[in-house]
Amino acid sequence: MFITSHALVDEVLTTHDVFSSDEIRYSASEVPHRDNPVLHSMSAMDPPRHHELRRMVGRAFTPRTVDDLTPSIEACALDLLDRLTPASDFVAEFAHPLPIATLAALLGVSDARRADFVRWTDVITSFFGQPEARPDFVTAVAELRDYLLTVPAADGIIAGLRESGLSPDEVVDFAALLLINGHETTKTLLVNTVLCLAGHPAALAELRTDAGHISGTIEEVLRLRPSAGGTDRFTTRAGTLGGQPFAAGERVVVSMAAANRDPAVFSEPNTFDIRRSPNPHLSFGHGIHFCLGAHLARRQAAVALRTMLDRLPGRWTVDDVVTRDSPVGTDVLSLRLTWSR
Repeated sequence: MFITSHALVDEVLTTHDVFSSDEIRYSASEVPHRDNPVLHSMSAMDPPRHHELRRMVGRAFTPRTVDDLTPSIEACALDLLDRLTPASDFVAEFAHPLPIATLAALLGVSDARRADFVRWTDVITSFFGQPEARPDFVTAVAELRDYLLTVPAADGIIAGLRESGLSPDEVVDFAALLLINGHETTKTLLVNTVLCLAGHPAALAELRTDAGHISGTIEEVLRLRPSAGGTDRFTTRAGTLGGQPFAAGERVVVSMAAANRDPAVFSEPNTFDIRRSPNPHLSFGHGIHFCLGAHLARRQAAVALRTMLDRLPGRWTVDDVVTRDSPVGTDVLSLRLTWSR
């Protein structure tokens, strides 16, 4: 079942007792990627264990934590932009390393293991269940597990999670969830921000005269080009949704990309409007699985955009875009960004 209307997507996301995130438990079809840690993380759990885990790890995403990380996010963004040239691959040299650096700081990864952390992130976030890629994925997860469970984390959240009652497996599952949901989606948000503003020079010019619209710009990018175009739920029993019957164990695919352009909710839904208000997009989900790192993702995007407005003057032009289809949409693998001086 494929759901596109804003109201029905919202209903699925908020009715967790009928539309479960637990694929292993409720899917009537075979689950070929059972060893993926994300399928064992809290994003694939129902209450009560979901609530218990979310309370534990939620301490890592408080406004104070995000505020404490902001100076390092800004310093990293400025350093990356100072080295960016029109010949650079914007994805590889800005959108990819910025959230990696943020997550490494959040997790307390030592400088000596930063290269390993980048490698683990690359392998884990690019794995979509292909048999040929499974050996590298399994190795990366095992190495990440060994690091998280044996290396002291003087700073960052891993030491606290190990002491809070999480099992070793739960610590690793949460870290893998952070890498995929925290890195990949933020990277895509940064790329999509560039694509939207390069495609709408009037909006970019307005931002240069009034930075007060940065937050609204980020929300509109999230609406028009969500980092994850959709997600799955699995029915716990038979029922109906929008008049359409479903059986127990059925996969329900909800499209946030379509819901975010529902004309019943958004006027001129295909128009990029940085002044749009209200903007009730569903790009971070809704209900009990609302993105735990939404505040951090928004802060990274806002800091990145503010520094880009300062360091990359004039009109932006995007060339040489390379994409790849993924289970949640289209990934931009590389692009070249030029700007006028």
